[in-house]
Amino acid sequence: MNNFTTHPGMHIPAEQLLQRSYWYGPNLVTILTSAKETNGAFSLVKTFLRKGFDPPLHLHTREEESSYILEGEILYTIGEERFHAKTGDYVHLPRNVQHTFQLLTGTAQTLLLITPGGFEEMFIACGRPAETMELPPLTGKPPATFFEKLLRVNIELGVTVFPSL
Repeated sequence: MNNFTTHPGMHIPAEQLLQRSYWYGPNLVTILTSAKETNGAFSLVKTFLRKGFDPPLHLHTREEESSYILEGEILYTIGEERFHAKTGDYVHLPRNVQHTFQLLTGTAQTLLLITPGGFEEMFIACGRPAETMELPPLTGKPPATFFEKLLRVNIELGVTVFPSL
């Protein structure tokens, strides 16, 4: 018995990335590869984040997240520890550990590795197709329905969101 795969591999030219990109709140996320394309093994997402839309304290029960900071500075809280990550740094967020982050610069860009894959579905479900590869225009705070959907989708994906105190 052999362990060879018949999966043909994958190549996505840069000019096709817009088709895989979503405006998620005031941010831009690009699904470079999804769990569906890796047989569930992982997903890889490029994020272009804007300060002021930081996630609440939460934990993932199904996946781990690893971020490589391409640009900017981010303050991560992981459990009881805090890390000031900057361009070129790597941060690992284990499953079942509370975490959040806060941008320290106006914008930041990361490569987000999700293992196993699947959580990228949250960006798709709660975002909208990007019109450009730039941050979306600011239109004020997203409506309450956005945050309600965000909470519901996170729960469906096994994420526990902790209320702000």
